[in-house]
Amino acid sequence: MKKAFLVVLFLSDVYSIGYAQQLSFLDSYLINPVVISPAFTGKTNPFQAYLTYRSEWINIPGSAQIGSLNIDGSPVKNMGIGGSILLNKAGALRNLSINLNYAYHLQIAKEHVLSFAVNVTLYQNSLDLTDAIVSDPQDPLLFSNDRITETYFNVGTSLLYNWKDLNVCIAFPLLFNNKTFYNSSIYEHVLTMDRNWLLYLNYNLKFSSEWKLKFDLLYRQVQYSPWTIEFSTMAKYADNYWFGLFYRKGNIIGLTAGLAIINQIVINYNYEFSASAMMGKSIGTHEITLGYRIVAKTKTPVIREYLSK
Repeated sequence: MKKAFLVVLFLSDVYSIGYAQQLSFLDSYLINPVVISPAFTGKTNPFQAYLTYRSEWINIPGSAQIGSLNIDGSPVKNMGIGGSILLNKAGALRNLSINLNYAYHLQIAKEHVLSFAVNVTLYQNSLDLTDAIVSDPQDPLLFSNDRITETYFNVGTSLLYNWKDLNVCIAFPLLFNNKTFYNSSIYEHVLTMDRNWLLYLNYNLKFSSEWKLKFDLLYRQVQYSPWTIEFSTMAKYADNYWFGLFYRKGNIIGLTAGLAIINQIVINYNYEFSASAMMGKSIGTHEITLGYRIVAKTKTPVIREYLSK
């Protein structure tokens, strides 16, 4: 059994792919932070939906292809509900996650809001052994299975503090380590979804009623995996046009640009390239997001408008 795993992992470069399974680096959080923390659910707009496709490190065999759909809104004052579907395919591995979010927004003082959120997630991992090349064709793993699939649930929680144009969030997307069929492998903590947490801050520096600079800082830590940090700066005009740059640990540099047509239809593009290891081997990572949003009638965030009543 171990022989089959070792060969499959070697051919697919699964160590790096498995880490991608742990954390799907969707840059769309720069325009929709619900992607990384359910505490933002229903906070900004009465309704919004975003569809994202990401192709990582083109020309590198087995690189991840990720698709996601995120929907959230605030149908009742002080509350937000939403959900997401994400499919991440990398070489022989595939991960499907379906997530449901609930958030409650509480004003604790003038211009100070605390948001509490919980999320429930269904995960399905699968390992396709159809094209595996092994030294022992009678290996029981291949003899009885062309594909191994497992399904399990997990829960998470997050807390968001908002003061004027500052947001500080801590989130625990996965509170528990799941027991899986990978536990007998030396790659146990590469292929499974382990406990993780993140810290996220953003701030909008306003220069006028139309122009502002948005700063983002994101730190993520997965148990048994390397930590990562990234930061970005984005110039925005009337919340309908934006352009920015970002950097991620590992010498990953990227740019983001987008616009909102009639303040409702959102188009955003992200491009990443490596300044070190991937140089000359890949033309980079591409990510495109299409969205639709119903914007609050006032420029005051939805939650403050509700709480003022």
